[in-house]
Amino acid sequence: MRKRSLSTLTLLAVFATPAFAVDPAELKPGLVATFEAGPGAEAAVVSRLEPTVALSLGKGESPHPRLGQLKQAKWSGYVNITRPGKYTFSTTVQNGTLRVTLGGKAMLVATADGLTPSEVVGPEEQLGGGVQPFEVTFVPNGTPARVELFWQGPGFVREPLPNQFFGHLPKDRPATFLQDVQLEHGRFLFEEHGCMKCHTAAAGDAMAKGLAEHIGPNLTEVGKRAFPSWIDAWLANPGLLRPHTSMPKLFSDDDKGQAERYAVTRYLLSTGGGELAPARVPGKQPNDIRQSLERGRALYTVAGCATCHQETVAQAKGEEDEKEPLKPEDLFYGLGTAQGSHPKYKLGALGSKTRADRLAAYLQDPLKTAPAGRMPHMNLNAQEANDIARYLCRVTDDDIPTALAEPKTPPTALGKSLFEKYYGPKARDEFAAFEKLPQQQQWIAVGRVLSETKGCINCHTIEEKGQARTASSSFPALNQIKTAGGKGCVAENPNPAKAPEYKFTRAQKEALNGFLKTGLVGAGSPAPVYDARVSLRRFACLNCHSRNGEGGIPTELADQIRLLERAENADDVRPPLLTGVGHKARTSWLKSVLTGGGRARPWMQLRMPQYGEANVGRLPEALAQLEGAVPDDTIRKLPISNEQITLGRQIVGKGGLGCISCHDIGGVANTGTRGPDLSTINQRVRYDWYDRWMHQPLRMAPGTRMPQAFVEGKSTLSTVLKGDPKAQAEAMWAYLSLGPGLPLPDGLEPPRGLIIAVRDRPEVLRTFMPEAGSRAIAVGYPGGVNLAFSADQCRLAYSWAGNFLDASPVWNNRGGAPAKQLGPIFWTAPAGHPWGLTSNPRIPPDFTTRANNPAFGTPLPVEPARIYDGPRAVSFDGYALDSDGRPTFRYTLNESGKDAILKVAETPIPLKTTIATGFLRRFAVDAPGGYRTWLLAGQTPKEPRLLSNTGGKAPALELKAEE
Repeated sequence: MRKRSLSTLTLLAVFATPAFAVDPAELKPGLVATFEAGPGAEAAVVSRLEPTVALSLGKGESPHPRLGQLKQAKWSGYVNITRPGKYTFSTTVQNGTLRVTLGGKAMLVATADGLTPSEVVGPEEQLGGGVQPFEVTFVPNGTPARVELFWQGPGFVREPLPNQFFGHLPKDRPATFLQDVQLEHGRFLFEEHGCMKCHTAAAGDAMAKGLAEHIGPNLTEVGKRAFPSWIDAWLANPGLLRPHTSMPKLFSDDDKGQAERYAVTRYLLSTGGGELAPARVPGKQPNDIRQSLERGRALYTVAGCATCHQETVAQAKGEEDEKEPLKPEDLFYGLGTAQGSHPKYKLGALGSKTRADRLAAYLQDPLKTAPAGRMPHMNLNAQEANDIARYLCRVTDDDIPTALAEPKTPPTALGKSLFEKYYGPKARDEFAAFEKLPQQQQWIAVGRVLSETKGCINCHTIEEKGQARTASSSFPALNQIKTAGGKGCVAENPNPAKAPEYKFTRAQKEALNGFLKTGLVGAGSPAPVYDARVSLRRFACLNCHSRNGEGGIPTELADQIRLLERAENADDVRPPLLTGVGHKARTSWLKSVLTGGGRARPWMQLRMPQYGEANVGRLPEALAQLEGAVPDDTIRKLPISNEQITLGRQIVGKGGLGCISCHDIGGVANTGTRGPDLSTINQRVRYDWYDRWMHQPLRMAPGTRMPQAFVEGKSTLSTVLKGDPKAQAEAMWAYLSLGPGLPLPDGLEPPRGLIIAVRDRPEVLRTFMPEAGSRAIAVGYPGGVNLAFSADQCRLAYSWAGNFLDASPVWNNRGGAPAKQLGPIFWTAPAGHPWGLTSNPRIPPDFTTRANNPAFGTPLPVEPARIYDGPRAVSFDGYALDSDGRPTFRYTLNESGKDAILKVAETPIPLKTTIATGFLRRFAVDAPGGYRTWLLAGQTPKEPRLLSNTGGKAPALELKAEE
């Protein structure tokens, strides 16, 4: 038997794993977090799983709506020390006392009084490897209060505690843990099914006031979007067409139910101005339609539609990646739901619901129809929306006929009896008027009454003559159903004659009943950190992104996207991790991404959905609080000198750290795998995150191709600034802070070919540009503001920042490809010609329809080749240059063919400030008398607002006003 030396035994003694006898494989993810509130009537305890230790509360806020003033927060579980060595814990703590213990030993004790956060660093401790008990307690003195916990150890720099090293044993969960999970499940179901729309709360009910409301789609023009037959089939059994719908079954399956559905369908068709005619399907699909379907098939996958609307093969078979699959109560963001953190939603047979052109219009602005944001704006242009719509509408359901045939009209006598029944005691006078109506008008009248008695207008907006109907039907109040105990909608066997029939499982009904019984008892405190967790599930963020080990695009789907993505972009098709995004992103950038279409990788076909300001506008601040940080929009400013810029440029270039191998710079693409443009880095990320990323990218984002630049306190580039990581990071930051107009680093040259550079005067070039057509005019202004004007459509198409233009694609090979802008696009115009004339001063032109009208310059499909020889509504009259070389574009609108001629001269003027890039549009307009002149200046998926360019208060924007 081989003997070990004494020195070996000594080392084993020093680094021996403590005898806690916990195998890492036994641990479930995260720590058990327990929040206790008090005193008196506000006393309550809430437990949940959290990925790490973090807490940030503003004044009057709480970790959970049920809690009042926080008395104590505790996180407990185990930490897996994978590398023995010396560790240091540190914290940012505000208004309270924090205590951290590991293996029963105190690692850090920190106290902060008052509102000023304190930075406290604990002693350096030698830790052995293995799984060790871990506990953190925080006792606040009130709010605001904050805990942000960091550590530093062998091989890594100071960082927020990462979730992957933490775990817990299910046996250590509190006795009330599963009840708390069930309450979260019940609350989520209650909110998502819009229960508050019918069961109203008392005015002083603080808990009910904090519940999110789910508003259904606007039904005013549903007749223009859906076939009558589909509306009828939907009303008959919504869950049959969409298994995951929150819409209940409201009508019985007998003749009476069929008559009621017919009446409601006829009423809905009347509010939308008629019924949608079936699409004309040619016997043989033209080549352009076949090409559109193929583009749609690819876009459905690469744009991200499939992440929410397609099951993977493994999911369809019920397979899981883990040998022991996680249960709903084991997840951070699943809220106890059976689908977990990343739900899927089946689309059903859309070809039986609508026509491709109507679906395309919906896809370009879903929030207009469905403001709740569950279907987001995907930033699709007109062609992309048409392609995806055609692809989706290829699927039909043979059980749904293409039109609601008149023989289905129920007996007139049944309609009269329904009207009298549902109109109630006051029906006598109304019934006399009702009998004088034509038959179809009678059914419309019945449907109008039913839309109220069945609760349709409680959840959906239905307008008549421009005014939304107000719900007045009497449903049990919230206080009544709290004590009902398993009756009505959540009964074991609901009575369809008395209550809507939801497709709730037994577990969902138990969760809802539990929530109604105890989940609505509490302080009703504002809880942004709780709201952020719920929003990640509500808006399916983790269907694409991964956060703390949950969610992300499945490997199978990622492989499909990779095959369909452009070759130069197919290396990394997954979106950024959301783990640590609150520490990473500047608040303004995160808000831009969530509500303003901001993109760090604009070349990727995978889209960042836009859910609307009203739905996710508070999320950027709340995500920072969720990680124990605070919202922060400051830019780390460093002294900028010629020497700093020169050194930073050298480090970024090919002779330095080689950042140009993967990253775009100043709008110029690198030749390899494309990473985000580094010239905008200070607009996007916080400096502390950037500095940490340079030290340990693989630790922060496992699998990233970003190499580690700084190792063990030294830069891999030792010839610049003596290899000092801090000095090199500051030099790069100073250089990149120059923005998109910075001088390019060594090794990164503008693409070879016809590179048009802008110097002291604007450059104006007639060329072929994407989205601006073959008669585009590209203009580059000094200072890095550029734009594309479409002479075909007489409109500014878009504007980009940074370098100007690579015209070589127009001439290379066989030519004909569009020129390439050398910077990120920061503004895109609405589709189509932006001006209009109407004789009615209150009704604007139909800009959406005109955007696809070749009379307004819209190009016809390339295949098969077509030529438009009809009348032209717009004509380009050329441009002139002023003394500074700036162009003024002149064009004419004449859509009536008569004397209603509008002449416009438009002069764009670049604006470049320290905080933004943009341009001013000046117009000289010659308008005919007797007409109202309209300009479609912009579109937004969120609520529009007015801003003052003088810094003063802008006037209020009243959307319902006549003008």
